Formats: sequence, C-alpha cells, structure tokens
Amino acid sequence: MSPDRTPRRRLRGEGGFTLVEVMVALGLLTVVMTASLPVLVSLLRTGVSTRMETQARNLAQERLEQVRDLRFHIDRQNGPFLDLLDLYYTHATAGRPGTAVVAAGATLSGTYVASGVGAAGEPAGPYYRTLTGPLPGAPAFSQRVLAQFLGVDGAPLPPGRFPGYDSQVVGRDRPPTLLLGLTVITEWTVGGKPRSFSTYTRLTDGRPQLPLVQSQARGVAVDISSTAADGATVQLQGGLVSTDGSQSSGSAVSGYAVGALARRSGADDVTGRTAQFDLPARGTTDSGSASASAQNGPACSWYGFGATEVADVTGDVAQGLPKAPADVDLGGAEPKVLSAAVLRGGGGPCGQLSYDNTVGGGVPRSGLPAPPYVTVPDPGGGGRGVQASGYVTSTGLSAPVRRTSAGARAAMTDAVVLFPGWPGSSGRGLVSARLTTARLDCVSGASSAAGTVTGRYTLTLGWWGVSPNETAPRWHVATWDYDSTRGSAPLIKTGDPWNPQGTFVEGGPRLSDLVTGDLTPAAVTAGGATGLRGFPRGVFSLTTAPTLQPSAANGFQDGVSSITARLGQLSCVADDRR
Repeated sequence: MSPDRTPRRRLRGEGGFTLVEVMVALGLLTVVMTASLPVLVSLLRTGVSTRMETQARNLAQERLEQVRDLRFHIDRQNGPFLDLLDLYYTHATAGRPGTAVVAAGATLSGTYVASGVGAAGEPAGPYYRTLTGPLPGAPAFSQRVLAQFLGVDGAPLPPGRFPGYDSQVVGRDRPPTLLLGLTVITEWTVGGKPRSFSTYTRLTDGRPQLPLVQSQARGVAVDISSTAADGATVQLQGGLVSTDGSQSSGSAVSGYAVGALARRSGADDVTGRTAQFDLPARGTTDSGSASASAQNGPACSWYGFGATEVADVTGDVAQGLPKAPADVDLGGAEPKVLSAAVLRGGGGPCGQLSYDNTVGGGVPRSGLPAPPYVTVPDPGGGGRGVQASGYVTSTGLSAPVRRTSAGARAAMTDAVVLFPGWPGSSGRGLVSARLTTARLDCVSGASSAAGTVTGRYTLTLGWWGVSPNETAPRWHVATWDYDSTRGSAPLIKTGDPWNPQGTFVEGGPRLSDLVTGDLTPAAVTAGGATGLRGFPRGVFSLTTAPTLQPSAANGFQDGVSSITARLGQLSCVADDRR
C-alpha cells in the first residue's frame, strides 16, 4: 500500500508562521536595519559632538570669568601678587623661551609672538599666547589664550609702544595701556577630527579713577626717639592726630587721634586716650581712660606720660564730600579741629612726658645726670599741656570756588627739657624748647603743585651755660616768630644768640658736646612735587650726645644711643580736581 502524499491542509484555529515566512521577514528586517545603521551612527556622533561643543563653550566662559576676577595690574614693587598680566601677558620679548606660571593647580605656559598672521584663529599683530594643556576636570580639552594690548581705538598696539615690558620686573611691569583684547580658543578632538570654539572679549582696568579730591593732615606735637642697648627703637609721642579724605565715585574720610603713644619695636604699643573712625565703613570708636597716666615701672623708665584726652574725633561723608571733624565748617572763619592732648595736673611722678633709653640692659653714660633724659614737667593747674589737632574739608559744587583745605596745629603750655637733672640750672635742665603755637594750612589750586600753604609758629628756646664774652653760666633765652606770609623776612628772632658750639657748661665741655640742634627753625616746605607740604620733619629738633655706655658684649656702638626730640611735625595735602 503506498503512502498518502496529499499535502496536509492547515486546520482552522492553528497559529504561527511557516519557516519560509520567517525567513522572508528576517531578510526584510536585515535590509531595513542595514539601511538605517548609518543614520543611527550619525545621530550618536551628533549627540557626542553637541555635548562636547556645549562643554567647550562652558569651559571658555569659565576662563573668561576667572580672568575677570583677577586684578588687571598690581605693581611688582607691592609684592609677588598674581594679576591678569602676570598670567596672560608676562613679557614682550621675541624669541624668549616659554615661561611657566602655576595658577589654581594648573601650569600655564606662555610665549610672546611679535607678529601674528591670523592663522589657526590667532590675531594679527603682537600678542601673547598662553597654553593651558589638558584642563583640570576636563582632560579632553585644552585652551589657547591670546592677549593683545589695545589702543583707545581698539587697534593692537605696535611693539614699539612697550619695549622691555616684563610683568615680573619692578620698573618694567607697567602695561602700555589699560585695555586688553583677549581671545580664548578651546580645543578638543571628536572622531579623530580636531574641533575648536573661539570667543573674544575686551578687558580694562577696573580700579577706580584717580580721586577728584585728596586731603590729608598730620600733626605730632612732641616726638622723642632713640635706640636702646638691645637695638630696639624706642619712641614716645605726645599729641598725635591724623586724618585723610578722598572723593572719586564716592567719598571716604578717616581719622585717628591719641593723647600719647609709647612704642618699642618688638613690644606692644602703650597708648593714652585713643579715638578713630573710617567712614563710610566704620564710625568713631575710642579706648583708654582720660584720667589714667602710664609709666614703665616706678622710676618712669623708659617712658611715662600723664592723663590724656581726645576731642571731636568725628567725620562726615553724608554730603558727598570728605570732612573731619564732622562740624569742621561750623567754626566760621576758623575751622574746627579734631585733637589729642596730654593734660596738665595728671602726670603723677613722671610729669606730662618722661623718657630715657636705658631699657634693654643699657648702662647710663658716665658724666651725665641720672635718667630720665627728656621730660615735659607737670606744674599742675589743669588744662592741656601738649596737644595737636587737624582738619580736612571741601566746598560743595554750588560754591563760588570749588576748593579743598587741610591743616594741622600743635601747641605746648610747658617746655620739653633735655637733661632735666643738670646741676646748677635751678631745675630748668640743660636745654629746653617750647613750641607755644604752630599752625599749618593747605588750600588746593588748579593742580597739586599750584596750591598754597601757609605756616606760622612761635618757638622759645632756653639753655644753660657760658656764652662768648661771659664769665659765669646763666640761663639764656631766644625766641623765633615765623609767618610764611611775611614775604622776604618770615622769621624774626629775639633774645640771646643760639650758639651751642661757642657755649660752655660747668667742667669745661661745650654745650654742643652734650646737645646739638637746628641752628635755625624750619621754614614751611611747598612740596610741589609730592603735594605734601608743611614741617614734615618738625619745626625744631634737638639731639643729645650718646646716653649709654658702648658695650662690646651686646654690639652697641657709640653714637647710636643719641636721643632726638622733634617739636611740631605738621604736614598737609589739599588737591582738588573737580
């Protein structure tokens, strides 16, 4: 019996595909997928490229923000601070080997290009190229930063405008312009092909313009200084004031006043009553007691000063102009002042001021009276004994004349006495000097050199000894009256001739062997070159012979221990460019 070869008919309800149908479907799918694969690969590559380009833009923006956060230029003489030019325009020397600067953990290598050709996105003209290498946190990227000095018209400056420029060398680090063109080129590779993104900006020095108004007043009534046996500088000041004002886009004024100040290098300062302010940031703060005196030990060594006070240590910028004190303009023709003083009647055993330089192991020199070597005695009676004051002010824009004024004052009720224990002088010491009154006033002009300054003072000097043509020692007195407005003869002297070289004291030494001083008090300095005017080194100064024994053990040299007393250190600045 032969087998049945009739094809089996698919019964209704039976599912699935035949092998032929499956093979045909797979073939069709393969054809479609093969045709779509390049499109899918292209889409993937486009996504990667877009992401990397976006990242490149972000990295370029970060670089620009980092650059904008840098100071444009800081003079090299101020210290090794990194500014924008230190990083991105280090020098302008063609052919010089590349420089390397480390900033934020990355090393930037730079080269000066004297003439660019505009290739690879780089500008024409001289520029400085800085390479970053792989960027921290994004090693697939690197950057080129191209900097150019620009003129006011935006054109690159030629090399002749900045010969020898070097941001690392004092005196050669000033840029030829305050405008810099900066191109940041961020580079990366995708699929073996180099890609880049370039952005450009211009940067300028963001520091404020020169102040339209500058004013300053300094005053020190008495300044005594020397060197101790251990090499420390020891200084005592009585009546000290300082105030500064300025106006540019806004106004600022600061002030400081202290009744007395004892300073020894390597040790904390000792101050009397103190007040200070710094507007608009900080109002007046004060410290110290008006009734307290101070001294270094029961023998007043090395310093001592009496009770002190300060007054009207205030300022004002509310009207857009720097003023100190706040009520400076309320005194009529005479400006009101901020002041500091040592008081009479509160000196205790050390008087108003008491000073020597025996601190630090010094041995007093033989043949001199016992310390203290310089004093301002306190006869009592109250009031101010040693004082200084100052002021700064400017007129408003509506005033007939826009003007800035500043000034300082000093006055002494009692004299500074050198070697107060000198025998035979009836307690008056060997030499004394008293600045009865001194004043200084500066007024602005059309330029800092064109302003005016006037100075006045009255100085009385006394000394013990035998002058030429005399047979016995006596107390001599000379007085100088100075007024800079008196024309050709501003200084008038009365009394005895001041001649330390020709005056002798008991025992034979010349007065100049013990005390020397200015033969003539100071005249006011115009200070046209600096704008600083007045008596910056004092109206008058006296210097003693060395007061300490030289010592080989501590290396102390003869002559270093001389004591200098300066009276009336006054200076002022008044510059108005409105």
